[in-house]
Amino acid sequence: MKSSLKNRILFCLLVTALPLLVVSCLFFDNIIQPESALVDSEVEITAQLRVAPETNGEGRLVFAMLAPKAWNLKENATLLLTTTDYANQGHSEIVNETLTPMPDTETDPKNGMAWSASFASVIGMGGNDGSVEMEWIVWRSSTIFDIWDKKTVDGVEQKLPNVHANVKIRFTTGATPVKCELGYSYCYDTYGLQRDDQRFAEAFKPFETYEQVFTTSPSVFRYGDIFAITFSPGSTDLKGASEVYLCGTAVHDGGQRTEVTTAGDKNRMSVSGSRFEKYIYPKDFFGLPSDAVIEELSFYFTNADGTIVVKDDENGGEGFFVGQSAE
Repeated sequence: MKSSLKNRILFCLLVTALPLLVVSCLFFDNIIQPESALVDSEVEITAQLRVAPETNGEGRLVFAMLAPKAWNLKENATLLLTTTDYANQGHSEIVNETLTPMPDTETDPKNGMAWSASFASVIGMGGNDGSVEMEWIVWRSSTIFDIWDKKTVDGVEQKLPNVHANVKIRFTTGATPVKCELGYSYCYDTYGLQRDDQRFAEAFKPFETYEQVFTTSPSVFRYGDIFAITFSPGSTDLKGASEVYLCGTAVHDGGQRTEVTTAGDKNRMSVSGSRFEKYIYPKDFFGLPSDAVIEELSFYFTNADGTIVVKDDENGGEGFFVGQSAE
């Protein structure tokens, strides 16, 4: 597999103290990770692990991830471990075992450091340049894995196949857009981290979060439904505004136009974290009669006195168009 800074997979080496003996090699077969995601959104990543047993060994799985410190993954992330062929070792498969945060008092047996500090010292911070504060977060399994390289069947010694597992990671990104490299690593708690006696795998992949200025929810709705409009001001002229108002135009009943253009209690948006949100029933929002037929909706955002206006730059500075969803 080709190695690069943007997607680096490193494998374990021969034990230098025992040149004739190969230890169990740990690999990442793949890291299934999106390259980008919205701020304040849920992300799911799957790390595909492979252990190629070369000697007998046991220990709990130690899994670590390098991520922006602001995401607080120790509290914010859920990691589930599932094996696919641990039964070849004569054990029951592990299904959705929750990995738990490594206690702060536990240390790497190779160097005596706290585990997070050990990952930072031995593996480093990837291609991150310091513009985003990063940290290694460490979890471990409750299962003590017992890996054997050979077994004897009817007097014949047989080589045992690789053991595979998936770690499914779920977390919510932070409120501020970032561009970084996420890092991944795993080892056994009985071995720890050491370059010249390497029994761990590592990988780095690029990732960035961004703000989508305008969104609607739910994913399916009609003009006759109640739905939400969400505005993320961080990359707009309304960044830092304490109040934001929803304005817009309804085209209805054969091309008639009705507009909301000034700030008021009815169109003031609610604060939702780093965003603003407003649930609307279009006919009520635009003051239309109950039998009106809405043909088109578009929206924009202003401050209280209307001196700052945010429209859709990608649509020639017009309002953000809202189309009906397919039923």
